[in-house]
Amino acid sequence: MEPALETRSASGRSPVVVRSTKERLTHLTQHHSYGFAGLLMVAVLVVTIVKDGGNFGVSDQLGIAAPMILAAMASAPSIIGRGFDLSISPLLVFCGAVYVVWLAPHGLGGAIAVPIVLGVGLLAGLVTGLIITLLRIQAVVVTLGMYFALQGVNLLIAPNPASLGEGDRWIYHLAGQVGPIPGAVFTLGVPVLIWYGLKRIPFRGLLYAVGSNDATAFSSGVNVTAVRVGSYALGGLFAGFGGLALTALVRSTNASTSTQYALIAIAAVVLGGTSLAGGRGGLIGVAFGAFTIYLFQNLLSSFEVNPAWLQIVYGAILIIAVVIQGALVPEAGIGGLRAKRMPVLHRHRRRGTGPELSTLEIGPVGGGEGDLAAAPVEAGGAVARVWGSLVRIQERFPLIQLVALAAVFAFGVITLPGLGSWVSIRSILVLAALVGLASCGQTLLILMGGFDLSVSGFIVAGGLTVTALNLKYGISFGAALALALVSATVLGGFAGYICHRFRINPLVVTLAMGSLVIGLVKVQIGEQANGYPTEWMQQLAMPVTKTFGIGIPPAVSIWILVVVLFGIVLHRTRLGRNLFATGANPRAADNALINTRRVWMAAFAFSAVTSTLVGILIGGFAGQVVDTGGDAYLFQSVVAVIVGGTIFGGPGDYTRTAIGALFITLLITVLVGHGASKAIEFIVYGAIILVAVAIYGRERRLRDRV
Repeated sequence: MEPALETRSASGRSPVVVRSTKERLTHLTQHHSYGFAGLLMVAVLVVTIVKDGGNFGVSDQLGIAAPMILAAMASAPSIIGRGFDLSISPLLVFCGAVYVVWLAPHGLGGAIAVPIVLGVGLLAGLVTGLIITLLRIQAVVVTLGMYFALQGVNLLIAPNPASLGEGDRWIYHLAGQVGPIPGAVFTLGVPVLIWYGLKRIPFRGLLYAVGSNDATAFSSGVNVTAVRVGSYALGGLFAGFGGLALTALVRSTNASTSTQYALIAIAAVVLGGTSLAGGRGGLIGVAFGAFTIYLFQNLLSSFEVNPAWLQIVYGAILIIAVVIQGALVPEAGIGGLRAKRMPVLHRHRRRGTGPELSTLEIGPVGGGEGDLAAAPVEAGGAVARVWGSLVRIQERFPLIQLVALAAVFAFGVITLPGLGSWVSIRSILVLAALVGLASCGQTLLILMGGFDLSVSGFIVAGGLTVTALNLKYGISFGAALALALVSATVLGGFAGYICHRFRINPLVVTLAMGSLVIGLVKVQIGEQANGYPTEWMQQLAMPVTKTFGIGIPPAVSIWILVVVLFGIVLHRTRLGRNLFATGANPRAADNALINTRRVWMAAFAFSAVTSTLVGILIGGFAGQVVDTGGDAYLFQSVVAVIVGGTIFGGPGDYTRTAIGALFITLLITVLVGHGASKAIEFIVYGAIILVAVAIYGRERRLRDRV
């Protein structure tokens, strides 16, 4: 870059720096979090206006984009405070459902509904923040639990789509015009005014301080707990505005749309310059990022681009955007999901009795059951010794998970006739095997402090590649499988390289990669949107099939083999030790001459390959491969890992994940056997996540880290 020129002003007193356009743009993107997103939005907006020939309706476009923008805005405060919130999308739909189902039919659909809906969102965010801070549970895990729970609540409130009555038409103006003013100016403008109004009080400055370094902020006297709870409450308030905007747009509520903004809101936050590591960003950049994504989707649709190409271009643009942003502003992309180290054992020395035990080092074996030992020992030395023994057992073996698994199975056998038969057990094992195998790569990435949202994409790609390509081009199964595996290895390794090289959070990169890989496969298969497995593929996944004459289904046999191999690789090889070291402390691993970039690339490639292979089994089990067939396994894989006891950044192992997969499969089977609805299933998912992590996945107190 050429150096800036200095000239003197007319008075001759001070030099005036003359920067080139390139230097000004670089300065804008590096010193303003909204700079990159703003420039990108202007570029896409100009192309859109030119394409529309001046028919760009501002009110309509803002009204349609408002729910997405508000979902991104609602996600921002917690992320700025070094937290995370996956529950915004279902919370936004919940706020809309409260208005449509409860308030409007009971004569409360007028102006009084606005503070009620906003209060509901604020209260939900407040509860989430209190759970995270008071129980010291990782934010991503708590909000994942709330994500499931709110989906279930939405299904309970509105099991079928519900529309607004004619007497509540006033809200429609929020998606159109209020007089000459676009209605979205109110739904979007009020949160922005609230955000900038917070500059008048210490809260916003303290939020950035906590996000930058919570330990330093705590040492300076900041009430970190109150600030973090406030950030989630603020996000809930903005989600309330989003609920009003969504209701105004669709004029109804539909529980099936609960997750439509979940991942795209996070992508918009990152694209808008907000660091997932906290301490940097703002609502303006986030709004720019969300509106850019909306404009880009519309632009591609207006060109009548094949939806498959739309997915490819969307994924590619998102990857390119975050890479450019990570290169221009290195700190913008930082932010893993790694938990802070937890004490394996905390005992308070009683005066005159018992030894004082300090925090122990956490190794690669164990499930992170740190706060199990935090129970009071004042009841007596015998109780303390027994409790300590249980803690040591839990550190080495998943005792709690096994007891819970046995209890659920016993309850099911007693209350559901036939559940204890070998026929039922085989079916449960096959279902658990599919979830467990889908969790292989997720386990490795969570051990390293990452997160893989491309699991569902590679599952679908694997199933479609070996079925639809055969139907369209006559490609043999072996050739199609080789193509799928090589492609998965390259794309997965590339995702790992990008995350490590540019220090970008895996959430965004894997989200984009999942979209990219499905689009690539769809382009190849053309109109053949579904795939149909061969007979032997179906036999491979059927519970009634035997393995070499032994009465164990092949899918279960494969899973058992994978569990054994995982145990050997993780705990008996150099690769496993390098992976644990990278997850525990990447900087220390680098200093120990471990090639952490290679470890990341290998883990991501392995996750992509295993997901591809699992797609073949899932297609054989379902009898058909569809482009949404992997969605159910995305978050189920995360639930299995977390319930099993593996935490972000370690410790943990795949054996615990396998037990977690067995537990959630058996639990859902028992619930369905007792007539539980899908809504109850989602609520139970959320509950078991929160309970499991509250038992053995709590973080250290902030004052213990200062």
